Amino acid sequence: MKRFIAALSAGVFLVPSIAQAQDTSDAAPVKIVAPPPAAMVKGPADPLSLTPEDTKQYGSLYLRCDGRPNNITDAESFARLLGAITLLGLFAPTPEAPDPSKRLFGERGVAACSKLLDDPKEETNGLRRLPLILARAIHHIEARDYDAALADTSKAQAESEALGLAGNPYFERSLGLSIDLLRSRALFMKGDAEGARKAGLADMAAMPFTLYAGLVSASYAPFNRSMSEEEDRYLQTMQHLTGVWGAAYAARLEEVGRFSEAARIRDDVIVTFEKLSTQDKDTGPLIHAAIAHGLAGDWAGAQGLADRAQRNFDERRAAGKPENDSTTLIEALDFFGILKMIHEGKLDEARRNFAARSRWLAPSFGAMLKVNAMLREGAGPEQLFGALEATPDELWAKREADQRAIILEVNANNRTLFSFILPYASIKDYEAQSKQVWRADKSRIISKEVMKDSEYFRMWIDADSLTQPESLLLHAALLAKHKGYTGFNFIMLPNQPSIAFVRFVNADDGEAIASNYLDADTVIANLRQVIPSPAELAARRRT
Repeated sequence: MKRFIAALSAGVFLVPSIAQAQDTSDAAPVKIVAPPPAAMVKGPADPLSLTPEDTKQYGSLYLRCDGRPNNITDAESFARLLGAITLLGLFAPTPEAPDPSKRLFGERGVAACSKLLDDPKEETNGLRRLPLILARAIHHIEARDYDAALADTSKAQAESEALGLAGNPYFERSLGLSIDLLRSRALFMKGDAEGARKAGLADMAAMPFTLYAGLVSASYAPFNRSMSEEEDRYLQTMQHLTGVWGAAYAARLEEVGRFSEAARIRDDVIVTFEKLSTQDKDTGPLIHAAIAHGLAGDWAGAQGLADRAQRNFDERRAAGKPENDSTTLIEALDFFGILKMIHEGKLDEARRNFAARSRWLAPSFGAMLKVNAMLREGAGPEQLFGALEATPDELWAKREADQRAIILEVNANNRTLFSFILPYASIKDYEAQSKQVWRADKSRIISKEVMKDSEYFRMWIDADSLTQPESLLLHAALLAKHKGYTGFNFIMLPNQPSIAFVRFVNADDGEAIASNYLDADTVIANLRQVIPSPAELAARRRT
């Protein structure tokens, strides 16, 4: 429990590699000047050569295209959706094993994929074609042909619709996510930051109770200096869904100058901690909320929170239990001290203290930008050094450049982009959860009592990792209804999807944490599509 609280406090939660370098975009087309690394041009002299020697050394065209053999077993669950004739041969034995190291790069990869896709004598099975089309889109991105990459995402969309997969909840939760994910990346590389954000957030809007749809969503926030309605809705949804997105949501609100809203979200984070554990008290949420309130103009609230933060920090150190991120917390407390100097009109002193650091890392980027702008106004040339040397626009540009460097490396390493192609979901794994998830009267998933010093119950499930978040969420909703509540507060760390924490509340009783409240009926109506009740599952199997 303590490890979970520490991770939640620090915002330390991991997401799949497909999301690690998403928040990158630019107002101008990205250009890669350096040629691909030498390792990326390995392979046969002719990428289409199928001589026995080249096939033995470099694998089939399938391996050269996407690193997977001609049969892909994760598609088996979709067999009954398309009919046995359509799928005949898809699961035939193959002499090859998956080998990502055999994938070609750029135009050579395009050639291998195109031979399989465009030659009528090659791949005709729809389920195998879809990942091959997406693989070719990636190779087009590697070759910097972004229009061709976009054309392939459209082709994948059209072929999925022709197969009857578009709109299927299992497809949309798995391989279907890859289409918009790659479309978003191609738009980003063309320099369309707004279009990239819209495409990157489309799937979460359609599946608001699907954690993995949220984790792979791409907002390209560092390259969009305003927040769209879609991005705002996405961040709200992730906070409602996980309970741990509040700090990220508030930080983004601060970037766009919405400090009052950020302060409200940060207040909810504090309440979440208090109700999750009365013993594990952390300084971080308190001091960051104090900063947000101060920048929102609520100085009385800001000072009260800062006093609580300092008192908590001192008490923990005196008790021999200092927080792991003490250095970061001290920096945040110092940052609040500068805000206090500004509030008291001590601008020269505030400038000296702010500029004494070359960079501020503890406060949010938005909070740092705001204070930078406040202190630069009216400052003399001799005061513009250190953290005051750069203007807010220059700081934005520096962050954009740093993020751009990350995405360029991703596009050139022939590994990370291919993690954008997700496997097909296993329908049987979802259906296998029906009995235990829908059993609300004698649940084996939730603890019998709330945890010690907490208002939350602990939940745990043994299931396939892809199904765990939705299984726990649906079970929590069914339990809420069974216990007579309208909804619940729900906490889940994305890197621990087999565990969750739930607190049952009513929408209008004043006990619900607003930014993390989920309506039970809405959740049930949505998630029964993928985890039907036993009666619904029996009817499905009969038909």
